[in-house]
Formats: sequence, structure tokens, C-alpha cells
Amino acid sequence: MEASDVVFLAGEWVPAWLGMSITFLVASLGVAGLGWWVLRGDARNRAAEEALERPAESDHTEAHH
Repeated sequence: MEASDVVFLAGEWVPAWLGMSITFLVASLGVAGLGWWVLRGDARNRAAEEALERPAESDHTEAHH
């Protein structure tokens, strides 16, 4: 067997690399999107909790004589 007998099968590696790159990109976008969704929901929950606490404090607006 000589060095010229070795065949490099690049035709199999290119589609596999491309497929794995696309898969990794989609997974990364999914993780980032899920993180954004969770943080947005947390911010909305905190804002709702603060809004529920505020009226009890600022509800009393009568002037005392």
C-alpha cells in the first residue's frame, strides 16, 4: 500500500460538519430564547408583585386637619 492509495473522504465530512453546525446554532438560539423568556417572565412577576404592594401604601390620600 503506497501513500497514493489513501483516499480522503471529504464528501462525508462536509455535510456532517454543516449539519452539526446548524444543529448547534439552533440549540444555542433555543437556549438564549428560553433564557430571555424566563428573565422576562421574572421581571413581569416582580413588577406585578410591586404593583400589588404599592396601592396599600399610597391608597390613603385624605388630608388630616
